[in-house]
Amino acid sequence: MFALALLILVTTIAYYFLKVNNQYWEKKGVKGPKPTIFVGNVAKSVTLQEQVGTIYTRIYNEYRDEECVGLYRGTTPVLLLRDPDLIKEVVAKSFNNFHDNDFHVNKDNDPIFGRNPFMLKGEEWKIVRAQLTPGFTSGKMKWMYPLLEDISTNLVKFIQNHPQTTNGEGYEAKELSVKFTLNTVASCAFGIEGKCFEEEESEFRKISREFFSPDGWTIFGFFLITLLPSISKVLRLRLVTKKVEHKLLKMVTETLKYREENSIIRNDFLHVMTQLKKTCKEYEFTDLDVTAQAAGFFGDGSETSSVVMGFTLYELAANLDAQNKLREEINAAFDNNSRTLSYEVLQGLEYLDAAINEALRLHPPISSLQKVCTQNFKYVPKNGNKTFTIEKGTPIILPVLGLQRDPKYYEDPDSFKPERFLEVNRNNLNKYMFLAFGEGPRACLGKRFGVLQVKVGVAHIIRNFELSVNQKTQRPIRYMNAALTLAEGGLWLDFKKIDP
Repeated sequence: MFALALLILVTTIAYYFLKVNNQYWEKKGVKGPKPTIFVGNVAKSVTLQEQVGTIYTRIYNEYRDEECVGLYRGTTPVLLLRDPDLIKEVVAKSFNNFHDNDFHVNKDNDPIFGRNPFMLKGEEWKIVRAQLTPGFTSGKMKWMYPLLEDISTNLVKFIQNHPQTTNGEGYEAKELSVKFTLNTVASCAFGIEGKCFEEEESEFRKISREFFSPDGWTIFGFFLITLLPSISKVLRLRLVTKKVEHKLLKMVTETLKYREENSIIRNDFLHVMTQLKKTCKEYEFTDLDVTAQAAGFFGDGSETSSVVMGFTLYELAANLDAQNKLREEINAAFDNNSRTLSYEVLQGLEYLDAAINEALRLHPPISSLQKVCTQNFKYVPKNGNKTFTIEKGTPIILPVLGLQRDPKYYEDPDSFKPERFLEVNRNNLNKYMFLAFGEGPRACLGKRFGVLQVKVGVAHIIRNFELSVNQKTQRPIRYMNAALTLAEGGLWLDFKKIDP
């Protein structure tokens, strides 16, 4: 009897505490959806019923007159931003008040993901970011460019000779893109051949599948780390398995050993990391640190870039006018004597750049970004609402997918219109409503390499093939419940060879 009474008392107190906690935003005068006790507003993402970015987009659209929306991630109050001026404050102008991303991965539990710059915080992030930046300069990109050109030539041969592209079966654009991006990362980061065109299951592709496999446990672990960080710490969750960690560490250490024994200097990302081991005094770069940064390059350069490239190819296949316009620009740029496209000329292809940006707008690889308030910040709403303080420790949601499909900032937002991003229309765009790569000091470090990859791959495909959408593609596009933006059923395309 006593135990039952105690249970009722504890349950009542817990219920009362949670009910009071769920009035946190109401007391601050911030509007938002009513939360459910214990699970807040994002329960369906934890149970894998719905992608969290889709939930945030729906909430974003329901509060069109608000500058920000108060909601709950489990029992934690979080603030979703809608106003570009407030977003500017958070990611740039008042960066010192919001300098960390809201991801919590313990380096002891997960030494690979825990050392990724995206996860690092405070002074440690600042030091590592500064040391890695030289690996992504325009000079480095120009040096890597011939490697990308060679791999793109093999990409064209692969498409031309693969039976699925000629028998009407079609080929899945994301899978095609990841073969290309894995080969480029293998060459530009590790100095080895990825062999993803020659072998259906090359060693590099196997590691990629194990690294990014969207199985239920991986997705569940990702969302626990994202949505319920305190629980993820107790469970000692890791996003990179020990098996993958050992494979990556072995690949990096063997490559470094071979280079040292044979006095090989290769001007690639791994060489930059090797130099940091020798010269960096502010931060000790061990073999594990080198492996972690190489793994970050591996992930962003292959998986994220392949999402961008896959959706760009899909949108061009679905919009023939844009495809033809891009082909005209590309054909005019090619050197007819050497049949090549120089780095400088590629960088000047405005419509290609616009098409990629428009695909990024419609299908951002990461549908929402999460930051955290690191110092109290007083916010005075422009709409006359009550002034309130964003308290230290409050998670901040940047609903990228919702922002980038807002009709207030993008006319006909669900349509593919590369012209939005042409120079003549740039003044109509607000850069804080386009966050596919983030913005401010913590914007994506690998953006330059990722976009370069996609440009080279798309340019060679459009020059050599006419694309159309295969009937196996499910339209309208629906997103899988995964960490990255992936299309349910895939993006199946047909490729018709044309003479350049």
